[in-house]
Amino acid sequence: MSRRGLLLFMTVSVLWGVPYLLVSVALEGLGPVSVTAGRVTLGALVLLPMAWRRGLPRLLRERWRPLLLLAAVEVAAPLTLIAVGERTVPSGLAGVLIATEPLFILALGLFWGKRRRLARGAWAGAALGFLGVVVLLGVAGTGTGAVLVWAAAACYAVGAVLMHRLFPDVPPLTVAAGMLAPAAGPLLAVAAVTEPAPQVTARVLVAVIGLGAACTAGGFTAFFALIGTEGPARAAFITYVAPVVAVAAGVLLRSEPVTARTVVGTLLVLAGAALAARRPTAAPLPDAPDVPALLDRRPGKEQNVGRRLVEGSHDAEADVQPL
Repeated sequence: MSRRGLLLFMTVSVLWGVPYLLVSVALEGLGPVSVTAGRVTLGALVLLPMAWRRGLPRLLRERWRPLLLLAAVEVAAPLTLIAVGERTVPSGLAGVLIATEPLFILALGLFWGKRRRLARGAWAGAALGFLGVVVLLGVAGTGTGAVLVWAAAACYAVGAVLMHRLFPDVPPLTVAAGMLAPAAGPLLAVAAVTEPAPQVTARVLVAVIGLGAACTAGGFTAFFALIGTEGPARAAFITYVAPVVAVAAGVLLRSEPVTARTVVGTLLVLAGAALAARRPTAAPLPDAPDVPALLDRRPGKEQNVGRRLVEGSHDAEADVQPL
């Protein structure tokens, strides 16, 4: 990996590993929907000028229906689920649970998309990852919050499949802005109606600004640059580094406890995701699901994610999961 690639890799690892920590800080003064609305609005405002010059007006005009679907499945639903779940789930554990997204994509590939031969060990990876989730769900104090965060990973997986099918010809930065912008207004309205007045402190404000401007908009931009520098295969290793950053940030900055169950569950999830995301070595067959291209990517958006939309000559373009 080049020096520039290594710098970008480290940058994205941080920007996509710390959102869970920032969400937990923002929840000190805001409701979960308000946290989501704030980060989505700021992220959209940062990305819109760049996306506007890359054909966003035409995209909004011609494909507004699929963009609304993605705004719901890929932005509003998972980010809100993560924020609600983190009221009881430590930020590091939330980051690990989101890392199960490749397992959901593997399952979706059985019913949706072109059919290819699965990589050897893919189902073993799915089993390991599921076992890891079972272990993590038993961590004391997580309650139903862990289930909500895990559901967010499933939403991200559905969004990845939709993006792969609906926008194979559009720059991912443009799609990202096109998803964030429609989600911002409804989230702000729901937050205003359903949640109490925010208690905004300097600490909470910094967390929200970091989530929107740095982790969402900055994370997208840095990840696209990493794809262009090193290609999608190497960039996909973010999938396994970001959760480690999330755990480390929670322990060092929030003094979150690390139990034996947390360590074992984390290792099982990361090992399972790595096996599930392996590419097949054989040629495509007509009787197996087409999931490898979608699995070669990062989970979590918060993570929002990268999602590879174009292969071959378009290796510089990447699929994206919002953080």
